Amino acid sequence: MGDAMRWGRVCRAVTLLFGLAACQTPMDMPEVEQRAPIEIPLGAESAPFSFAGGISKIPRGTTIAAFPDIGGPMSLTCGVGSHISVEWGGRLAAAWTSEIGETFHDVMKGVGYNVLGNPSDLFDRGKDRARAHYRVGARLVDIRGNFCDEFTFWLGMPTNRVMGEMYVKVEWEVYSEAERRVVAKFVSEGRGAQKSPAGDGLAVTLNLAFSMATANLAADPGFRDLMAEKASATSPKGDADRPLKLLGERPSRGPIADRIDTILDGVVTIVFGNGHGSGFFISRDGYGLTNAHVVGEADQVTLRLRSGVEVRADVLRVKKHRDVALFKAPVQVLHPLPLAPQVKLARLDDVYAAGTPLELELQSTVTKGVVGAFRLSQEGPGRPVSYIQADTPISPGNSGGPLLDKRGNVVGISVAVMQYGGSPVGLNLFIPIGAALDALNLDVRPPARGD
Repeated sequence: MGDAMRWGRVCRAVTLLFGLAACQTPMDMPEVEQRAPIEIPLGAESAPFSFAGGISKIPRGTTIAAFPDIGGPMSLTCGVGSHISVEWGGRLAAAWTSEIGETFHDVMKGVGYNVLGNPSDLFDRGKDRARAHYRVGARLVDIRGNFCDEFTFWLGMPTNRVMGEMYVKVEWEVYSEAERRVVAKFVSEGRGAQKSPAGDGLAVTLNLAFSMATANLAADPGFRDLMAEKASATSPKGDADRPLKLLGERPSRGPIADRIDTILDGVVTIVFGNGHGSGFFISRDGYGLTNAHVVGEADQVTLRLRSGVEVRADVLRVKKHRDVALFKAPVQVLHPLPLAPQVKLARLDDVYAAGTPLELELQSTVTKGVVGAFRLSQEGPGRPVSYIQADTPISPGNSGGPLLDKRGNVVGISVAVMQYGGSPVGLNLFIPIGAALDALNLDVRPPARGD
C-alpha cells in the first residue's frame, strides 16, 4: 500500500472520529534504492573534479511538500499548524560553498573520489579547485515531501518545528575542462527522513535526500569509469630545481613588421573558468611561458591557438615570487618566439606587447610603446626583483604574454597594469625574460648554425 493511501485512510478515520478539518492529500513518494558503494581504489590518482553548483528545473509555484494531518510515521502530537503546503519559490542557485556543496564534497570524499574544493576549509578554501579536470553540476528536477507540524501535547499549540521525509531527483552534468564541453550526463534519486521535529526540518530533510542522491551518483559505474582517468604523469612541479635545457629559436635581425604574423602564431590564449590570460611558445616541442597568477594552482591549462584550436597543456614549473610559469603542450610549434635575454634595453626603446586583452575576441592584439624606466621591487626579505616599465598598453588578459623588441624578439613578459585611483595610467610592468628564465631554471639556446 502506498504512503499516500495509508496516510489518507488514517487521516479520514481521525477526521470522522474527532471532527477535524478536511485532510490534505499526501504527496506520492517514489521508492529509492540505495546503490551499493563501488570499490574505488582511486584516491589522488584519479581525475580531480569539483562541484560547480546546483540549480533547479522546478517551475515556480510547484507544490513540493504537503502537510497531511496525521499518518505514516507521525504521532498524535504532530499535525497541521500554520502550514498547509510548501510551494517552490524560485530557482535554486547553490554554489559550491553552500550546504549542498559541502554535502557533495563530503560524500564524494568519503567514498574515495579525488574531489577538490573543501567548503569547510577556513583558510585555503577552494585554492585547489583550479586543478580540476572536470566540474560536476546538479540540476534538481523533482522534489516531493510529506511533513507535519509538532504540537504540544497538553495545549495543542504548534511549536514551529516540523518532521517528515523528502524525495529528490537530480540530473547531473560533467563538464570537461580539457574539451570545454559537457562530456557526460547522469540521473540519480534520493530520499531523506527527519524523524524528530526541528525548526529547519525542511532544509535538513532536503539535504539528507540530496546526500543519498549524491551517494547514488558516486555508485554509478559510468561515473566511476569516467573519474578513473589517470591524472597526467607529466606535471613534475617538484622538479623545478633541476636545470632544464630547451632548444629555442635564433634571434631575429629584421624589423618586427616583416614577421608579425609568424610571431602571433606563437602567442596563445590561456583559458580558465570565466577568465583568460596570455602566453607564448619558446620551443618547437611545445614548451611555453606565462605568469604564475594565470595558471594559479592548476596542473593543466587550456591553450587556444591563433587558429582557434584548443589543446590541453601541463603546467610543469611555477615560481610565484617571480610570477612566471612553464607549460608544455603536446604539439609541434612551427613558429616559437625567439628569446633575447642578452639584449640591453634603454629608455625610449620601442617595445611591443602581444596577447589577448579584455575579451577572447581580441586575441592576437599588438600594442606599441617605449621603455620608460627599469624598476626594482622588494618582494621579500633579500629578494629584490626587476621590472621593465613601459607605456605599452596592456589590459587584463594580456598577463603572461610576450614583450617584444623592435626585431620581434622576446625581452619580457606582461605582468601588471599600473593604476591610480582605480584607473590605468599607461605605465605598465613587464618581467625581464632573463629573470624569468633564471627563476624557472631554464637554459634556452638556439640551434647551432647549420642545424
